[in-house]
Amino acid sequence: MKVEYNDSQITYKMPSATRGWLLGMMVLGVISLLISFLVLNKSPDLSKSGHSNLGWSVLLVSLFLPFGVASCGIFFTAVSHVTGSHWSITVRRLAENFSRFLPIAFVLLAVLVFLGVHDIYEWSHKEVVAKDHLLQHKSGWLNEPFFPIRLIVIAGIWIFFGNLFLKNSTSQDDSKSLDLTLKNNKLSAAYILVFAISFSIVAYDLLMSLTPHWFSTIWAIYIFAGIYQSTFAIMLILISHLKKNGFYGGSVNENHIHDLAKYMKSFCIFWAYIGFSQFMLIWYANLPEETFFYELRLMGGWTTISYALPFIKFIIPFLLLVNRPNKRDINFLTKVSIWILFTEIVELHWIVFPSNFESFDIISLVMSFGGSIGVLGLFGFTVLKGMEKSKIIPVGDPRLEECLHHHQ
Repeated sequence: MKVEYNDSQITYKMPSATRGWLLGMMVLGVISLLISFLVLNKSPDLSKSGHSNLGWSVLLVSLFLPFGVASCGIFFTAVSHVTGSHWSITVRRLAENFSRFLPIAFVLLAVLVFLGVHDIYEWSHKEVVAKDHLLQHKSGWLNEPFFPIRLIVIAGIWIFFGNLFLKNSTSQDDSKSLDLTLKNNKLSAAYILVFAISFSIVAYDLLMSLTPHWFSTIWAIYIFAGIYQSTFAIMLILISHLKKNGFYGGSVNENHIHDLAKYMKSFCIFWAYIGFSQFMLIWYANLPEETFFYELRLMGGWTTISYALPFIKFIIPFLLLVNRPNKRDINFLTKVSIWILFTEIVELHWIVFPSNFESFDIISLVMSFGGSIGVLGLFGFTVLKGMEKSKIIPVGDPRLEECLHHHQ
């Protein structure tokens, strides 16, 4: 059967209503961050580490999700190339455009790591390190000059790879050159290796070093599982937007959507497996230098979130995605995807704030949601504006015809 789509269905122009929604999200984010920095900047509930400005913690929660998703969009692109995947070709252009957010994330990250480091990272205080043997032992890695430099370099590397993938892909739309596919295949093998190392560093530096006395050897993969699941959630939300506005035509059908949903469900399970493995090994060993991470999150009002996370982040989405028809219904998947993003923000708040503040308060969670919605709005605006600059599917890819007739 012939798959039909016309040029107008693969040439994107952002609807004014979408622009309004995204700008509204950004305004909410700006307001939330301003309130966090200027109104709630001095919390009466300070930790012993000297954390004071709630705004930096809100910014970290708000930035990490879209920053990670942008890098994982490139990872999805690389995996698609290196495996010779044909089913993902028409949705791959969307993932390629995720990299357009990285320059903005680069600026926000620079602000965070240069201006906010003393407020949220205990190890950045020389007087604290001078009295702490373990922090002295880790100071070769956790030190102020090296910390921001390596994170900025990593962001720069991700931008470099993202631009190359996107440039080669969009150039192929006109040239139809097979050489560009071969170049992206080689580039993909390099990026996957670089990504494994660099994402681990980002997860360790930005999140695990908030509690520098604690460590976990599977922390990076735990964080990756949640972020990669969120990557598929955002892809499905944006695909839903595009299809509802008359784009894609028959180039993205329920079979492509089904595959994305299966990935989202798989990483729901994988997140639970890694999270349980991390907790179980620490609980079983019962070593004080490991257990205190969870101890912090089982007191001071954090208990409810700690017990709720396995249910809201694993059991609920897993049950919703078990049914095959559900995984082929883009409207249903949009709601599940929003829920997954909600739970990811809750988890990031649960990771960041107990390290900075002893007690849970609902206002800080609301600010984290407001800031996250704002940065996600900026992410969506950047990606969708980028989609206007080329066809929304890789029309020059030599495997496109196989993708158009993908079925299950």
